[in-house]
Amino acid sequence: MSSCIIKALETSLKGVGSQMAKTQRVVFSFDERSLESLQKIKEQGRFTSMGEAVRESLQISRALQSQAHQGFSEIVVRNPETKEERVIVVPALQVSAAR
Repeated sequence: MSSCIIKALETSLKGVGSQMAKTQRVVFSFDERSLESLQKIKEQGRFTSMGEAVRESLQISRALQSQAHQGFSEIVVRNPETKEERVIVVPALQVSAAR
């Protein structure tokens, strides 16, 4: 397994009248296939680092989970040029929505 140190899990600390960000180092272990997937996400998304790709993925996941808790379980994507629509069903959202 490959290890990758990623600056992640930025925690906002509220100070008196100001807001500071605390960054923690977190170590993730990836098998080769997962590491290749993360590298592709980094490149295709034009992220500056794998850590940035992971942070954005976590934000998207949180947003989708929030919608799932409200009963939503499908994502509709639309091509603005052709007006074609597709529905993406995310299995983890199906499970969360059923809870």
